[in-house]
Amino acid sequence: MRDSEKQKRKFYIASVFITGLFVLLGYRSFELQVLQSEKFSAGAKKQHSRVYRMPPVRGTLFDRNKKPLATSVWATSIYLNPKEVKNPDKLARTISKPLGLSRNKLISLTRSDKPFVWIKRGEDPGTAKKIEAMGLSGVGFAEEPKRIYPNGSLLGQTIGFTNIDLKGVEGLEYGFEKMLAGKPATVRIRTDGRGNSISDVLLNAKEQSTKGSDVLLTVDSNIQHMTETALEKGIKEMKADRGAALLMNPQTGEILSMASYPFFNPNRFGEFSQKTRKNLPVWMSFEPGSTLKVFLAATLLEEKMGDENTEYDCENGKKRIGPKVIKDVHGHGILTVSETITYSSNICAWKMGETLGKKKLHDSLRNFGFGETVGVDLPGEATGRMQSLRDWGDIELATISFGQGISVTAIQLATALSSIGNGGYLMKPYIVKKIVSPEGKVLMERSPESVKRVISYDTASKVTRILEQVVENGTGKNASIPGYRVAGKTGTAQMPNPQTGTYYENRYLSSFIGFAPADDPRLALVVIVENPREHNYGGVVAAPIFKSITEKVLFYMQIPPDKEKLEKMVMPDMVNKSARAVMKWAEKEEVSVRFIGNGYVVSQHPPSGKKIRRGTDCTFILKQNI
Repeated sequence: MRDSEKQKRKFYIASVFITGLFVLLGYRSFELQVLQSEKFSAGAKKQHSRVYRMPPVRGTLFDRNKKPLATSVWATSIYLNPKEVKNPDKLARTISKPLGLSRNKLISLTRSDKPFVWIKRGEDPGTAKKIEAMGLSGVGFAEEPKRIYPNGSLLGQTIGFTNIDLKGVEGLEYGFEKMLAGKPATVRIRTDGRGNSISDVLLNAKEQSTKGSDVLLTVDSNIQHMTETALEKGIKEMKADRGAALLMNPQTGEILSMASYPFFNPNRFGEFSQKTRKNLPVWMSFEPGSTLKVFLAATLLEEKMGDENTEYDCENGKKRIGPKVIKDVHGHGILTVSETITYSSNICAWKMGETLGKKKLHDSLRNFGFGETVGVDLPGEATGRMQSLRDWGDIELATISFGQGISVTAIQLATALSSIGNGGYLMKPYIVKKIVSPEGKVLMERSPESVKRVISYDTASKVTRILEQVVENGTGKNASIPGYRVAGKTGTAQMPNPQTGTYYENRYLSSFIGFAPADDPRLALVVIVENPREHNYGGVVAAPIFKSITEKVLFYMQIPPDKEKLEKMVMPDMVNKSARAVMKWAEKEEVSVRFIGNGYVVSQHPPSGKKIRRGTDCTFILKQNI
């Protein structure tokens, strides 16, 4: 009886234990399959798939006329699941040549532990289709956007470029990355438990990509082409190292063209050095030379410490200051302020600087924007260099007065020069006009912004007349354009030698700055040429480039010539010319000529430099050379 009760008790305890165990296991199964199903499903999904972010379609960069400068196209990218490759050697032999890849590189990809590696991205669709038709195991294909620059090197350094993942690296592509980039798509590659790909396609998982915003520039592609063509031609003719040009609307601050030579093609960015990729008009600092005399004269007139006719003694082209001797290219005696700028005397410029004094000149140059960035919407802008006032001695005052011992950028010069042309206002330069979302919403739109007035209208008008004299009668004659009033200034500066702290004896930076038409400027242009070997004077090297660009742009912008100006011309110096040469000139300019004697011209009337009209009677006295 007692044994029977014991057995019943044991059976009862065992039954309760077994029943409880089944209940516990059942609950655990319910918890895993129902309560935590999402968690474990996500874990399993994570183990059997890999997530990648595919680049979105970037926004388009347009010029002011909606011509694409940088855009995206769909290209085929080729990828590999290394664990699915059955014959690595055969695969490498088959696709190495059409893809332009080495066999060793392809074989190394097949040995990767990853379930997904890129073979080549942005491949030509035709080539990709041929490889797809081969049916190679482990090879897959994906459509993704590719960045292209349809105009090649046009505006190359300014536009910049993107890397293979479509991230902006330099230029506008970098500076406006957030706006242009868009939102990437998340894509998932499904694999089995061993990491082998289950599917050969990239599957959209969470979201589709969102296209980036479009950016509309102020640049005109046609004007850019004119600028680059003339710049390249001039630099090659002078056998120079490099150069730059920047053209802006002086009334608004809009940049119409911006060129750096040698050119850079962002489609092949890997083939170019970092130096070539630099956007010279904003990045390169240089000593301006005599172009700075424009702002010296403006300061003198604005401070009413002299006028156009104030005279200075140029000491026949040579003057000592401390251990330094300042020289002029051509010696002069007494020159007015206007003549000092026209003939570009360093000695008289120094004396103008002395009249102003260190503080007034320093503060005025700062006011014109030198020594700090102008705030253009481009990355990499340099500040130039201007010493603080406390570091100005007598020598610094002298050299800065004629543009040495100070460095500037082309965009600083163009901005400051524009204030002369527009009546005294410093305009904020800009190159991005508008940003538009994929839905067509205007996210940002710029309009002209006046930073401040730097000189009076009266001063600006007087300086403009002086700069017209530079082009008509002075060092800038090669910038003269028939029928148009052109205001400008030449610059020739020795280049500093960073190794010695002195200047090179035979390396120069030649420049020309100017605007036209002088009475109602529509364009302001800066041209700089580094280390020309044929000539070094700005009037010979840079002025012809300025003329070539400006002449074409005025015609393109349909700005008519001044009829009165067109009828007038300046009598050239015909001394030592033959009668045949005189007749050739006379026929071209439609003037009448009378010869006295035979041989070569020894004197003429009207004299050279005199303004004449078509139909003017000109007399030439000729004598035989013995």
